[in-house]
Amino acid sequence: MLEESQKKVWEQILVNLSGNIDYPAFESWIKPAKFVSIDEKSLTISTVSNLNKEWINKNYSDLIKKTLKEVTGKKLNLKIIIDKTTEETLQQKLPLATAQQENKNIPLNEFQINALRSTSNNLNLKYTFDTFVIGSHNKFCHAAALAVAKNPGKAHNPLFIYGGVGLGKTHLMQAIGHYILAHNSSLKIKYTNTETFANDLINSIRNNNTSAFRMKYRQIDVLLIDDIQFIEGKETTQEEIFHTFNTLYESGKQIVLTSDRPPKNISTLTERLRSRFEWGLLADIQVPDIETRIAILRNKVERDKMSVPDEVLALIATAYQNNIRELEGALNRVVAYVSINDCPMTVDVVRNIINFSGAGSNLTIDKIIETTASYFSIEPAEIKGQSRSKEISQARQVAIYLTRDMTGSSFPTIGDAFGGRKHTTILYSFEKMKEEMQVNKTLYETISEISKRITSNCL
Repeated sequence: MLEESQKKVWEQILVNLSGNIDYPAFESWIKPAKFVSIDEKSLTISTVSNLNKEWINKNYSDLIKKTLKEVTGKKLNLKIIIDKTTEETLQQKLPLATAQQENKNIPLNEFQINALRSTSNNLNLKYTFDTFVIGSHNKFCHAAALAVAKNPGKAHNPLFIYGGVGLGKTHLMQAIGHYILAHNSSLKIKYTNTETFANDLINSIRNNNTSAFRMKYRQIDVLLIDDIQFIEGKETTQEEIFHTFNTLYESGKQIVLTSDRPPKNISTLTERLRSRFEWGLLADIQVPDIETRIAILRNKVERDKMSVPDEVLALIATAYQNNIRELEGALNRVVAYVSINDCPMTVDVVRNIINFSGAGSNLTIDKIIETTASYFSIEPAEIKGQSRSKEISQARQVAIYLTRDMTGSSFPTIGDAFGGRKHTTILYSFEKMKEEMQVNKTLYETISEISKRITSNCL
């Protein structure tokens, strides 16, 4: 029990750190670290290699120690050790890289920078063309995205991908980035969302450093901006995007944008921006048909090494028609339920599991927060607030998971609804709940019960 409570300290530190470190860096360097021990003097964690150890020590040790004090109330040291078993396994798998590092005697910092290249662009490693399932609903978008990736700056510039929530727009956009990195690594890529772009602009104005902001977004070869519809009503942001667009376009640089609607339907969008967004190619990504939905589920089953009967996949694909995130979320719930309860994965069992999902048109994020708060006997304002007490933190993470799972809303949108939290914090909370549900029966039942109440309240 003592060891479990000590592990909780590290878990809380991870939650806090996720809101202060960019998602790719957090996933690459911090999350893989494992809790070892904690005593009156120090916290000890392990990493997979000396590379990780040195990088954390150099870039994140002060932040970790500061967060450690916030969580424990004590000023403790940080010790990092190397997990020899994992390091040996990695060396066996990567003999060439190891040999190159030793033979060429590359300084550690340069080697770290090279290792960081794929994550410094904020690209999710899962979002590649290889993992994208092609169907009649997205065949055109996929072809356009691949053409841009193969010939950036010359084919379809800008590429404007639009469609409903959870249909794969972000996946395609980031797949472009991954392809270019793999086939033309000399090009500089910047992936961001409109919220981050606007926040960077605001901070640069506040700090009287707009020149650095403009260098960041204009001295690149490929600019990928997600959820461009959120520039509605943001005059200063629109002005900056206009000039950034012109600078990149006139230099032959590639621009890719995603939105939940075409440019003509983005209200308060200036006419000069609207026309520029329409200069290249508008690609509409549609709702997938039943065959494609089943193919998407099969792809996930194979990728995650699950065992799910075809009739169960067909049932889930029939129940979830409009959102790929909800579709995959339902599959995750089914697998978690069957694993935790040690029951057969039959059509009847699965039908009961997914029966309470999909609450209907009355579902809102506020209703999810209110229902979750009621279940935990706290106020909705506490979920949206800054309290880090164990009870409120758990309620908040549950509400975040349910919001993403039941509405398919983007992480920035959810972050705004939960008191203006960073999308990286929201993403971490969602992933944490999804993982814990696989092994924690009590948590699974809690989330299931709240989900039922939400559905009942929205009917």
